[in-house]
Amino acid sequence: MKKKLLLGLAAFTLVSTALASCGGNDNGGGLVTDDDGNIVYKNVEITFTHVITGTDSSYLTNLINEFNEEYEGQIEVVANSVAPNDLYTSLPNLTSFRRNADVMLIHADHVLQFAGQEGRTTGESAYFRELEDIMEGAKVTLEAEDFPPQIWENMRFNDHQYGIPFDLHMAGLYVNTTLLDELELEMPTNREEVIECAKVAVEAGYTGLPIATGYPDTYYYQNGFYNYGGHEIVVEGDEYFDESQTLSDGRVVVAQPGVYVNDASKKTAQSLRELIYEEQVSEPRIVTDGGLQDFYDGKALFNLDGIWLLNDFINHQTTGEKHYEFDVLPASTLFESTANKDYTGDIATNGHIFVLPKNTHDGEDETRQHASMEFIKWMLEHSTDWAKSGKIAAYAPARETDEYKAIPHLSGFGDIENFRCIEPNKYSYVAFSPSWQITTYVKDFSNSMNGPAPTDAQIDAKLAELYDDGLDQVKMDMTGI
Repeated sequence: MKKKLLLGLAAFTLVSTALASCGGNDNGGGLVTDDDGNIVYKNVEITFTHVITGTDSSYLTNLINEFNEEYEGQIEVVANSVAPNDLYTSLPNLTSFRRNADVMLIHADHVLQFAGQEGRTTGESAYFRELEDIMEGAKVTLEAEDFPPQIWENMRFNDHQYGIPFDLHMAGLYVNTTLLDELELEMPTNREEVIECAKVAVEAGYTGLPIATGYPDTYYYQNGFYNYGGHEIVVEGDEYFDESQTLSDGRVVVAQPGVYVNDASKKTAQSLRELIYEEQVSEPRIVTDGGLQDFYDGKALFNLDGIWLLNDFINHQTTGEKHYEFDVLPASTLFESTANKDYTGDIATNGHIFVLPKNTHDGEDETRQHASMEFIKWMLEHSTDWAKSGKIAAYAPARETDEYKAIPHLSGFGDIENFRCIEPNKYSYVAFSPSWQITTYVKDFSNSMNGPAPTDAQIDAKLAELYDDGLDQVKMDMTGI
């Protein structure tokens, strides 16, 4: 616990320093409106902390610069990029010491983790603002039908909206169509066909279906979990509810993390065991991004990886040893099988979400709150440019433009109706996060495909261990210990 506290303070210092001299406006702290009741912004400076890093940051920076140019003399956005773990670790201290930015862009699976933490006396979120009144005051109209229904609803807690989706991102199954043609294979449509194609590729001396450590095996787990009938949190009325394992923080009652108590996790682990040790289309112990270079060189038939790497796959088409064309299949394809009666077609999805934190660094200012909402609406209206970084635009009007539809391969990642975010329970993330280790456990069990594979009993034992970790995480989040 001491180590966790020190890490939190270190991250707090890093994030809060960037906000030390930002914020303010020339509106005198109150709203100024014209004769038609429209807000007049005069030199309003708002701070914007986001978790966008790497090459994606250039796309975001270009959008912010364009906004600042268009709103010159009215609103200026001062942006600060922070590594995700640093921001999430430091958020409690940023809030306690009133050092939050005016706007944040964070991951969808963390929104309710914080929005659901209620103040001791108010019963409202201790971290984020309810957005309905701010949107109305800023005359910003956003309707639920403007966003994928499940994603929009997952940003709600106690009947209030706390997050506005900016983008959706997920894994996809990249397919080297040039190699597919060379091997005289048809585009696969389900798990059995993917495995058969991968086996032909391996027999011909190519890489089949590498599952690497990190986001690939995490997304393999999440998609398998959903498509074998899993739910992150078990609550009363669910099949696997166990009253003896029920935990309560005084307001919200949850049972044990559902990820460990039905067959979905076990079936996902078994399905990965099949790929590595039985069908032998993926090597074990592939390091993070270990399968990418073979695909870039035109030597791999498949690669499971994130939509955020789409431009890298495009840029490498003519730079590797073998030039290639490619297409993308939904990650759920890996679990569509005649033997899988629980298959839903759900696609595990995360996203970047706008939130307005409480306890901002320069006091409570209604003008800055409304200016922040103006900025968010503008970003949504221009999210086609952001989608070009390799994202699905969450805002439906952006997705309906010809410019957006012309972005290659986005539709290959699946139908938006099938995108599924983590369940809307404030304990979902902490309960769910240890479970991802089961795929790493299977993948790293042996040094070679011919080595011993984990037995069902060993998988059960590992899941029991992760179950205890999940319970401990929920208890810790409930008590703050």
